[in-house]
Amino acid sequence: MTNPLKLRKQQPRSGFLTPMLRELRPIEHGLLQDHLQRLSPESRILRFGCPVSSVFIETYCQNKGRPKPIIFGALIGETLCGVVELRFGENIPQNVAELGISVEDDWQDTGIGTKLMEIALRCARDNGIAVLEVNFLPHNTAMRRLTQKFGANFSYQMGMTKAIIALPRSSYAVVAGSKRPQ
Repeated sequence: MTNPLKLRKQQPRSGFLTPMLRELRPIEHGLLQDHLQRLSPESRILRFGCPVSSVFIETYCQNKGRPKPIIFGALIGETLCGVVELRFGENIPQNVAELGISVEDDWQDTGIGTKLMEIALRCARDNGIAVLEVNFLPHNTAMRRLTQKFGANFSYQMGMTKAIIALPRSSYAVVAGSKRPQ
């Protein structure tokens, strides 16, 4: 006999399984790959700006030749259901980070994205980042609303929307303890 609970998509109940939000240690970055593989095809397009394969996700998560990202996750038990990444690179100025965020379909519209964004902004500011850039497709209204909440300015280029979030300066003591790769 087929279990009817497995046939229908179960929605999270508020207050029942509250995700734990925390920074992922570098040894846990493999959880990111599992999370991105579980995203629906539409959610993958919204996250990366185009359709991506499992091989692309594997390569992306290996992060070869780039500074290690700072990753925060929303975990239910040991399963990552949402993630925000602060990424740095050779084509990005020293005080700028690129932000990527994704929440699995069953957990969207529950406030996880907002909580992850709050953590990312605090972490970025504490690590001496002055500007966060978020690139997304123009029809990604959820990302537009989310970045608007945090004071983003928008520009449009090459079929993408770019949200720029300027962060206030940190104190010297905070910058001195920065975990950002130098």
